[in-house]
Amino acid sequence: MDDKKNREKPIGNVLDAMFKKYRLQPKMTELDIVNRWEEIVGHLVFKHTSELKMLNKTLYVKFDNAPLKNEMFLQKDLLLKRINETFNQEIIEKIFIG
Repeated sequence: MDDKKNREKPIGNVLDAMFKKYRLQPKMTELDIVNRWEEIVGHLVFKHTSELKMLNKTLYVKFDNAPLKNEMFLQKDLLLKRINETFNQEIIEKIFIG
């Protein structure tokens, strides 16, 4: 009986261990960014975002509007700061606008 009690762990700890073991954390971070993209950039930019993916702390973003793409390229440092502030940690180191 005591053995079972000693093995019990909070579900959060179990999930964290699973994410580490199966290397799921980067994918979960990408999903968090995708789900909060409109909140981060606003409706207009969200509406013209055609692709959003993350690889090794680099965010790749594609837009379907050339002037917006150019503006986002010029503002990518601000965008990087806004993303990291939204998540209260440095989850993105670089942004590639394509």
